[in-house]
Amino acid sequence: MQSDHNSSATSQAINEALRRYSDKDWSYSRITVQLRPLSQMQSPYVLWIDRIDTSQKAGKTELARLSREVSWGCRHGDELGILELVSLRINKALIESTSEDYWNFKRPIVRIVKRQELEMKGVAEAFWYEVVEVGGEDFDNR
Repeated sequence: MQSDHNSSATSQAINEALRRYSDKDWSYSRITVQLRPLSQMQSPYVLWIDRIDTSQKAGKTELARLSREVSWGCRHGDELGILELVSLRINKALIESTSEDYWNFKRPIVRIVKRQELEMKGVAEAFWYEVVEVGGEDFDNR
């Protein structure tokens, strides 16, 4: 697993991939990632993007573990915090809407990390999320 050093390009690539996921699959709450200065973030936790090399056995194992985690999270959402739900939903969308080839076998995965750990490493920016509610026939009929 490796951290991503070109954060701006990463957020753009992830958001482009997330656009492939339908509004209905998002349950009409579309999520995107944003790069923000740590100094402007109030949360003790932030989102971080790691890359796993899915051309290697360890990367395939990590992706399978992530898929099981996403599946568990979908069934146990009431036990999770909002940031956990957001990371779960983003990872689910990325898994379901993109292939290994799309990422050149360097698949991004969203993790929750302590802001303080990044600050201690001299990292100045991290990821956060934005949710945009969109209209849909199924949503309107709930």
